[in-house]
Amino acid sequence: MEENPKTQPEGKPQKKTVDRRDFIQKSLLIAGGAIGASWLLEACSKSSSSTPAASGPSVNFTIDLSTSQYSSLNTKGNYLYVSNTIVARDSSGNFVALYDVCTHAGCTISFNGTNQFPCPCHGSIFDENGNVVQGPATSGVKKYTCTLNGTKLTVSG
Repeated sequence: MEENPKTQPEGKPQKKTVDRRDFIQKSLLIAGGAIGASWLLEACSKSSSSTPAASGPSVNFTIDLSTSQYSSLNTKGNYLYVSNTIVARDSSGNFVALYDVCTHAGCTISFNGTNQFPCPCHGSIFDENGNVVQGPATSGVKKYTCTLNGTKLTVSG
């Protein structure tokens, strides 16, 4: 009687073989699950009340509102861009300046004419202080100080 070379002697468990494709697929599935679980745990551990610090570069420039280039800011609800900064005149007549790059995906934010700065790319909205009002952005944009002296508006911060 001939013995099958793949069978084990009685009483010993048979070795199970794993082919390479099956091993790689299961390894990738386990690794993906571990990464997904760690991401979910991290997302759940963040408190919604703690907002990351606003980001943006330092600026210091002065514009003259009596020149045609900047005169649109003499009207409430208007805005313009200067040196990666959006400078707006809100519905109350106050000047507001924010870093103009959305912290979510780097798109340029705009002004809605009243008191919010929406991002056209994915719908994030920032308030006049640069705080996130609506995501997907999770951190605010930097707010700059506006100082009006006659017709000269200085933006710094």
